[in-house]
This record gives sequence, structure tokens and C-alpha cells, in this order.
Amino acid sequence: MTERALNLKRVFSYLLLGSIVGFSAWPHAICLAPFALLLLPVVNRRYWLAPFLVMLGYHLATTNGLIHGTDVIFPHAGLWLGIGFWMGSSCLFALPYLAYPYLYLFFRGGGRGALAATMITSIFSTIIPPLGIIGWTSPWIGALPTGWGGILVVLMLIYGLGRWEENKMTAFLVAAMCLSAYLWSPFVWGVWGVPVRPASPALPAGWVSIHTDYGELSNLSYVTTSLRLVPRVLRDLESGDRVVLLPEGIAGPWLTGTRAIWQPVLQYTAKHPSTTVLLGADVLSGRQKYVDALIQMHDGREKILPDRIPVPFSMWHPWAPRNSFRMHVFGNPELATVDGVRVGYLICYEQLLVWPALGLWHSGVQVLLAPADVWWARGTSIPAIQRVSVDAWARFLGVPVLRAVNL
Repeated sequence: MTERALNLKRVFSYLLLGSIVGFSAWPHAICLAPFALLLLPVVNRRYWLAPFLVMLGYHLATTNGLIHGTDVIFPHAGLWLGIGFWMGSSCLFALPYLAYPYLYLFFRGGGRGALAATMITSIFSTIIPPLGIIGWTSPWIGALPTGWGGILVVLMLIYGLGRWEENKMTAFLVAAMCLSAYLWSPFVWGVWGVPVRPASPALPAGWVSIHTDYGELSNLSYVTTSLRLVPRVLRDLESGDRVVLLPEGIAGPWLTGTRAIWQPVLQYTAKHPSTTVLLGADVLSGRQKYVDALIQMHDGREKILPDRIPVPFSMWHPWAPRNSFRMHVFGNPELATVDGVRVGYLICYEQLLVWPALGLWHSGVQVLLAPADVWWARGTSIPAIQRVSVDAWARFLGVPVLRAVNL
């Protein structure tokens, strides 16, 4: 076999290895996602491009829903734009891992080198900006449901696998113990005294959401949708519900006419100050620009709860500022007080990312709100990935989730 054929075989093998982990993990078994990171110190010793190829295969497998989703949002562009977004974004997510072999050597190899190289490359890939504003299906999300104990075990595994060449027996024992602890964490960690995240607690009484299946909405359909939803929301409030959450952007542009349609709900909250309605809408911000937000209606008043990161290209497009949505990457954490409860909220696209969710850590959040509008991704794995990502953050934070989705 020629050298070129051997290299092609290597490339295909590492791409396949990463894609197997990605397909296996998302969205049905996200606890397997950290295995993509565990492969890095192992394959790094065999081929300098291997870490990049493994993570490229992983992200190609987890983000393939972009092909269909992009085709739906940009029908005039055809299938090729979706394929371009899918392959381009996967390459971007994998790009930091090209530095993996050099970081490994810089930190003098072994367990320390593997740990440092894995942490640095994974953080730049899908956690912090600039890639953090597009980096979804981060392997670290798979460790979140088990809390800090799960993250610690993954780090120990990386360290142990990095020491393989130094002391195979020590590395094997460390890896075997950590892997067992990770896979059987509900049973083992209790013995070690490491806190295991329990199942998310129940929502406060009277907190409900309204799911819809209205699909894509336009200017006229926003009006008819609001006219349908207002009586439904009022019925929920009159039945004794205290908080009602609706999907992202369900009211459309928040203009004078839209406000008039929702005025009966606002008046109801004025007469019954113990009630709150959270309505997804596009709030005008500056000239011909919008903010993707929740409108909090309480005690007869409106409060805007803005998002930080709208969807790039389809919502945020500063190169064509007309009807573009505001991006506020380093804005304040998305927090509010609803019915006397401190809530955090992640609006649709943000539920896939790590960066906006990090702002909710150590913020005293008691409930996580997750409004979404995923009509464009129907028939793909994206809605399920979004759901398990939110559930993972809820388990990590130890709070219940209230979600409202339009399909």
C-alpha cells in the first residue's frame, strides 16, 4: 500500500471514529459525548492530524441537521448552502484541535500535557467567543447532568490516558476506575462522597406553558396567532395558573397593533397582580433592528427580557442591518424575577450553546425558562438536541425547566 493510500486510510479512520461517538451521543445518550475528548490523548500519539480529524468527524455527525434546516430557512439558496454551513461550521469547531499536538508538547506531554491541551482546545472550540457563539453540541455538555463530579472524572480520565506512555499500568488503573465511576456514577459516587445531581425538582405550582404547532409565521399570521392565543392565555389564568410561558417570537414584531391585541392579558395582570405572562416577541431596537425577547406582563406593566445571542445569518446579519437582530455576546446574564422566583432564561438558539448558559451558574437561579421556535428544524435532530442540552443544564444547576415550543 502506498504512503498516500495509508494517509487516506488514516484520515477516514479518525473521521469515522469521531463520527461514531457523535452519532451515538446526540441526542439519545449525551453521557457518551465526553468520549470524543477521551480519544484525543490516545490518537494524538499516532498521527499529528488525528485530534483535528476525530473532532471534525464528531461535529459532522452531530450537526448534520443544519443541511435541512438551512434549506428551509433559505429556500432560494438550495441544498448546497446547507451543506456548506454544515461542513464549514464543523471545520471551524475542529480547527482549534490542530494546536493539540503542539500544546501537548508545550506542557511537556504526559498527563499534564494531555489535560492542558484538551481543556484549551475544547474551550476555544465550543465554549468561549468567537466560536462560542456558534459552537453547539459541546462534548462537555454530556458531563453536565452528573454535576461537577462527572466533569472531574472526565478530567481524571484525560490525565490517566495522557500518562499511558509513562506508566501503562498506572494509566490503565486510573482510566478503568474513572470510567467505571463515570458510567456508574449514581451508585459509585455516593460511596466516595461526591455529590451527585438529583433529578430536577418540580416546577412551582401554577407554572404552565403553551406549546404551539403553527409552523412558520409571517406578518398576517402573527396577528391571527395572537388573536387565537389571547383567549387561551386568559383561560389558563382564570383557571388559577400563576405563570404562563409562550414560545419564542410567537407574537412577532412588538408594535402598537400587537400590543393592542395583547392588552386584555395586560389588563388581567393589573387586576390580578399574582399572575405573570411571558410572551416571545421581536422588540424594535433602534432603526429597523430587533431584539429577540420575552415580554414579561405583570401587574399591568411590561418588561423586556432580551436575549444575548440570536441565530447568526438568519437573525443576526450586521452586513445587512435591515431587520437584523441585536447580538450582545458579553451582556448581562439572562435573569429575572417571576412570581417571587429567580429565573434564568435561554431563548431558543441559546439553548444549544455553552456561553450564555455559563452566565446562569452561581446566580441563584431557581427555574430555567426555555422558549423556542424550531419550525424550521422539524424532521431533524436539532429539536431533540436542544431539549437534551437544556435538560443537561437544568440537572447541572439543580433546577426545573419550563419550556414552550412552536413547531
